[in-house]
This record gives sequence, structure tokens and C-alpha cells, in this order.
Amino acid sequence: MKFIYPVFVVLSCANHVSATSVKMDFLPVAHVRTDPIINPDCLSDHVHTFYGPPNVSPDTTYDDLIASTQNSGNVEENKSLYWHPSVYNYNHDTDTFELDDIWFASAYYIWTTGEATAFPDGFKMVAGLYEEDLDLVRANAECVDPSPCEKSNCETTNDFFPETACSELEVSMAFPSCWDGVNIDSENHRDHVSYDIEGGSFDGDCPESHPVKIPEIQFFFRILNYDGGRHEFSDGSGMFHADYFSGWESIFLQELLDECCTCSTAANPDSWCEEILTFRDAPKEFGDDMNIVEKLEEFQPNPGVDTTEITDEAIDNLQSYQEVHAQVHFLKMSTKM
Repeated sequence: MKFIYPVFVVLSCANHVSATSVKMDFLPVAHVRTDPIINPDCLSDHVHTFYGPPNVSPDTTYDDLIASTQNSGNVEENKSLYWHPSVYNYNHDTDTFELDDIWFASAYYIWTTGEATAFPDGFKMVAGLYEEDLDLVRANAECVDPSPCEKSNCETTNDFFPETACSELEVSMAFPSCWDGVNIDSENHRDHVSYDIEGGSFDGDCPESHPVKIPEIQFFFRILNYDGGRHEFSDGSGMFHADYFSGWESIFLQELLDECCTCSTAANPDSWCEEILTFRDAPKEFGDDMNIVEKLEEFQPNPGVDTTEITDEAIDNLQSYQEVHAQVHFLKMSTKM
């Protein structure tokens, strides 16, 4: 099997290049129909896959994240929560939607050392929801080692997920890298942030309306042995959007942004800032992705998230489209994890 990593550039720090990237890896911590940013008072209208602390209730707060002692990610100081619509595989033979297994996910933080501002405590943002951002989000599904789909029916309903089978499907997108400097959230969870004016560059100039540079987050998730055919997000689309709820202590994150320099200008799989960050799977090794899941499994939350304390509905092997895309309803219980 052939594995492919994101294209990246490493430059010599001796040449005074101060760009930095850090890769942090995760296993999914839960699949549940909640969205603590968009629907903090009720269930969401579709299932999400979460990464980070086991705090996935609708009413999750920044204090909950900071107080968490468990995490599905490999960096102790990063208690941020990341999530996206879950991915379903449609089985034409049984007329069921099956939840795709996520191999692992990565958050790449990319910035210019000494020129980025830490996310303030409680910072939230959503990327990929709005049509005007589609090109800037740079959503992509890369098929590694494509091969013919062997399903009885390989028809698809969108042009994002490939019809062909892949030894690995790598799905990626980028969050905005400019902030208004005032608000930790906004009514649509997007207006307080912006992409740069150069079309999507971690070090591109920010617009006057959002003058503060924040680290760019490029988020990746991967499906191993993707079988092709009809796959879609839990909202029924092929539109990749994701949510970010910062769980960093802003003072610590600012230290990282000011002091770490790995001389990497893109999503580099071998860039870590180990002298500042505490990696639970240390020591880090070049080409580590081949063994990353085995390492991550050693420190997953135990016990895992009991999503039945939020909702007891089924989320896998669903018999109808309506079961996947259920209607919003109020919580039967409001239990914090």
C-alpha cells in the first residue's frame, strides 16, 4: 500500500525564514448529533464526528474543555475541540447508511513566528458553511492509489467523494487566518474571522476589517481502504465544513506562536515544536504516520464517551435517509460529560 503525505516545504532557519507548522493528531472521540457552536441548546440536525476532549454535549463551554483531563489527541496542552459532519457510506444492496471509519485526523497549525496572535480564551469559528468561502476553504478529497469500485452500484450523489476506490482517502480544508481582534464568536460564527486577501495563504495580508493574524488551521481526516461509490456527509451533501472551539490557554499558545520556529511553510507531517509542546506519543519520529494509530490508541479516553446520555438514537446502519438527517429536537437530558 502506498501512503501519501500533504505537500510541504521545509526551509533553512539559517536563511531567517520564520514560518512554522505543527502537526497534532487525533482519533475520533465521539459521533453524535450535537454541535456546541451552532446548536448550544438542542441537538443538531445532523451527526458530527468529534476530536479532542470528551466534551461533546450541546452546552459544552470553554471551562469544560480546559478542565478536561482526557483527550483523543496527542498534545497535552491542546484541549481544543474539532468536529465535522460524519461521513456515511450508502449500501445500495441493503438500502442502509453505514458510518465510515475515520483512520485518524490531524490539525496543522501554520504561522509566521512572532507575527501571529493566539486565539483568545473561548474562541470559536466555523469554516466551509458559506458559498462565498468555498474557494478559500480549499476543501479537497485526495484519492491515494485509486482503483475500480467493486460495489454492485457505484453511482454517487455528489462530486466531492470519488467514485473510485482508494487505498486512502485524505480529506482536508483550511480555516480563516484573520480575526477582527474583538469578538470570540459572531452570530453566524464566521463574521468575526476572515480569510486573507491573497486567496488563502497562512501569511497573506489580512483585510482592514479583520487586521489580526491568527494561526491558520488546516484540518485533515483520513479514511483507510475507501471503497468508492456513494459516500456523503451526514447533512446529505458533499460540502465539507468544520467547527473549531479553542481549548488552549491563550497565554501558553502565544508563547508557542512567538518562540517556536520549525521553518516549515505548509502542512508538514514531520514538524512538531517538541521543545514547547508535550506530545503524549513522544518521541516523535519522521514518517510516523504509519504507526500513529497504534500510538494514539494507547491514551484514548477511558471510559469512552457515552453518547446515550445525550441522545439514545442510532447513528449507524440506518435504514432510511430520514434516520440520517433527523429533525432538530430539544434534548431529553442535558448531561455534561
